[in-house]
Amino acid sequence: MKKYEIFDHTADMGVRVFGRTVEEVFVNAAYALFDQWTDLRKVRKQISQEISIRGSDREDLLIRWLGELLFLGESRGFLFKEFTIRRLDSTSLRAIARGEIFDPSRHSFKTEIKAVTYHQVEVKEVDGKWEGRVIFDI
Repeated sequence: MKKYEIFDHTADMGVRVFGRTVEEVFVNAAYALFDQWTDLRKVRKQISQEISIRGSDREDLLIRWLGELLFLGESRGFLFKEFTIRRLDSTSLRAIARGEIFDPSRHSFKTEIKAVTYHQVEVKEVDGKWEGRVIFDI
């Protein structure tokens, strides 16, 4: 099963995310964010960051999760490539993100992602599998 696919959206980047479980959708959405941002083959798993998020529902939680990861990338230079969901319910998430700090001698940016938007966000079960949809402001 593929992790994600990109779809065109006016002046933005849309991402459809797939998973066998809702947790896998959240993991693959985070992976898609950083995979579009930089070349993840060059990112090492040297640091771990625990992240706890609360939201009003799964869609809000997905946006807040990705927004927090984007904030950590922009403000602290974190590049994450591996994600473990410790706990996920309809209004809260606790996870570990692994990666390293941006190193200009090894890393470059592919796409500038300015924000994660609520426009057309979706997390749903389809035929026993899970799908998510999110749009990045680029």
